[in-house]
Amino acid sequence: MTSATAAPETQEDSPAIRIAGRSFVIASRLPRSAFFELEREIERRRGAIHPFLTAVTDVLVVGHLDGVGVDAAWAREQVRRGEIYRDRWGHLEFVSERDLRATFALR
Repeated sequence: MTSATAAPETQEDSPAIRIAGRSFVIASRLPRSAFFELEREIERRRGAIHPFLTAVTDVLVVGHLDGVGVDAAWAREQVRRGEIYRDRWGHLEFVSERDLRATFALR
């Protein structure tokens, strides 16, 4: 994730994220169509989508967390739990929704 004053990243600057054989949770207030688009791309590359964070989740995708609704609260809770899991077990990788979209060459 970058600051507002940082130079914009190009696709070459975005990190490659390994997908195959890994489990993902998407914590974001994405519109349903964008959420399903990310799910399809992950599954197409042999990754798995989990509905919520567990001790065996490999990657937590963090997107927009603002708002006051149930979806926003759920996404923020997944990030909070993710920080605890990462501190406890050390294997959880956090990636931004933006970087994942760049890996898939999605807008």
